[in-house]
Amino acid sequence: MASACIMILPVRRAKARGSKALSVLEICRYLQHTEWATALRQADFAFPLIEGTHILALSISVGLVFMLDLRLLRLGFQSEPATKIMQQVMRWALPGFGVIFVTGLLLFFAQAESVYGNSYFRVKILLLALAGINAAWYQYKYYPHMAEWDTAESVPAGPRIVAVLSLALWIVVIACGRLTAYEL
Repeated sequence: MASACIMILPVRRAKARGSKALSVLEICRYLQHTEWATALRQADFAFPLIEGTHILALSISVGLVFMLDLRLLRLGFQSEPATKIMQQVMRWALPGFGVIFVTGLLLFFAQAESVYGNSYFRVKILLLALAGINAAWYQYKYYPHMAEWDTAESVPAGPRIVAVLSLALWIVVIACGRLTAYEL
């Protein structure tokens, strides 16, 4: 029901002003039927190569974030300072997330209309936003003070909560991503 409101409200507002705005679904339909999106979808090797790159970059980047989360929860890598792990992990994870973003957009454009209507995709996007907010909160609130508790026996509750949320969000994002692919 909420998605129907999202698609209808901009059109109603635009009609009040005398012009016609496109709904999100119409934009997705347009994107999916552009020449390059059609070519990408119909190419023998391009789409599988992009999809494979997306999954490989996701595995590497999220796997590295899991390492940091496990360290913050003191469930792994306890002999290493968390700051050292974070520096080593982010050097590879951040470019990986860039690859994930670009390949994800390409995969979306190739099937935008059908993906937009997929409820797993919508949950995935919502949880991706929450994972980003969670990471930004950690960077803002806890990272500046990381050296104070870096080698201590226990990690403060705040960073541990962020780590648990990160693990949970990424697991569900990955599950929704796979379920999205199976529903298309």
